[in-house]
Amino acid sequence: MEILPQEVVDQIASNLHRPDLKNLLLLSPKLRTAAEKYSDGFTDYTLRVRDLCEFEDKFRGARFCWLRKLEYKLVLLPQRLPNRIRSTADNAAEAKRNAEYLSSQIHQLFDCLQNLEEHDGPEGTIDLAITSPETRETEIRIPEAWFIRLLDPDRLPTLTSIGALYLGPNPTQRQSNYFSRFDLRAALDLSLKLPGIKSINAELFDEHNCDAEIDRVRVHGREDFARAAKDMSLQTRKAELKFQSRKAHQLLDHDAAMPKLILSGSSDSFSSSLRLLCQNLTQLRLSAIIDHSFFWPEDENGSVWPNLESLEVKFHPVTPSGSWYFMGPRGEGKDVQGYPVEGVEYATQGNSADSDTIIFGHAPCRPSGWRLKPNPDTLCPLLAAFAKSAAKMPRLREAMIWSPIWWYLGDHVSSKFSYNKGFDIMNSQKSLGWGIGYTAPDVDEDSGSVGSDDEDVRLFEWRTGNWEADETLKQLFHNIGRERYGDEFEDDWDPDANQEDLFFEGFCQGERNV
Repeated sequence: MEILPQEVVDQIASNLHRPDLKNLLLLSPKLRTAAEKYSDGFTDYTLRVRDLCEFEDKFRGARFCWLRKLEYKLVLLPQRLPNRIRSTADNAAEAKRNAEYLSSQIHQLFDCLQNLEEHDGPEGTIDLAITSPETRETEIRIPEAWFIRLLDPDRLPTLTSIGALYLGPNPTQRQSNYFSRFDLRAALDLSLKLPGIKSINAELFDEHNCDAEIDRVRVHGREDFARAAKDMSLQTRKAELKFQSRKAHQLLDHDAAMPKLILSGSSDSFSSSLRLLCQNLTQLRLSAIIDHSFFWPEDENGSVWPNLESLEVKFHPVTPSGSWYFMGPRGEGKDVQGYPVEGVEYATQGNSADSDTIIFGHAPCRPSGWRLKPNPDTLCPLLAAFAKSAAKMPRLREAMIWSPIWWYLGDHVSSKFSYNKGFDIMNSQKSLGWGIGYTAPDVDEDSGSVGSDDEDVRLFEWRTGNWEADETLKQLFHNIGRERYGDEFEDDWDPDANQEDLFFEGFCQGERNV
């Protein structure tokens, strides 16, 4: 067997079952290599910083080429002092120690992978997941300790073995309130060092927390992201960027005032830089606080998204300026403006003296307190920008723009409405959504012609309750796909249609088209 080429031995081993592969481990070096390759024992690996030396020893050589999934779990330092006796200086020292420790863990991982790549490493075949640490409820940290920032990103080595990147909590931790979140620009800094990645999935932090300190971090984080993103574009084919988790919608108080996240001007630099960053993607799923400038620049010329085929935008009901995309059923809260964040210097301080009354804190939810009706002053410009931009996506096959709607009466009031069937949907705790979807007709990719079925036309699905767009906005939407598929289309608008969020989350299939 030793006289046969390794490729032939590998071919023989590839036809054996796993129990039979174990019998080959001690027969010869070539058979051992083949048995290890096809045993799947070296395709997945999970480690922490303490395991890096063992990992490097184990995967040096051919085994590194067999690795397909690598999960790297970040860990926080233990608290030196309990919460009740910590001073402000102690908090600052803890935040600094954790920031340096978390960043050093990522640097050590990249150094380790670089060492392995030097020995004939693979090219873009490893899916790397860097997962954030969980914090026990009894160890709630100060706000700065919640963020994972990458310090000195320029010192990271370039890695060619990574083909996909995930940043965020471990899937088993998703329901926890207590895990650190990655800084907004972490995904940008890492992707620059991973030229071979084809997809990126990142859960980043940009959520309202009723805390001035966190809001300050958010404002500066969005500006920092905008500066970093304006001169680069993602070279991946697919991206899923979640700046807002499900809890950002579940725990949102529609009576509360929201912070102003824009330092100057009327448009959001974060949104416009995100547009430039994503324009070469093939597939994009986005959950974020954005305004119209994500879709359409201020110069009104627009730009072509040449490759995008699948687009899902889940927008937060609050705008970057702190106003709302929705209002109450009788127009409540229509003109509410965002408040300036304490400690943030704005180019101009807005005057909200004439705006609606703002209720700070979290008042008990009331049936009249939910924002269900589109605010024409804010939502229509966003939808118009989406439609104009989508019309400049020549390869677009599916698109969805939507916002979740969460109902929570609270135990203290839910019993008062149990007799009223009109509130059944709230008592059922179903999560809903408001949005508009587009699906292109099936096309013969070889000939480029649309199918002959009369019903095989562009489809627009309006899951907007009893709200119906005006003719001008409809016309903008109907321009999507017109140049490629012709003038025929179908509008599906039914005030009683299913609006459960599963419809919206499952609308864009992505994988089938990309």
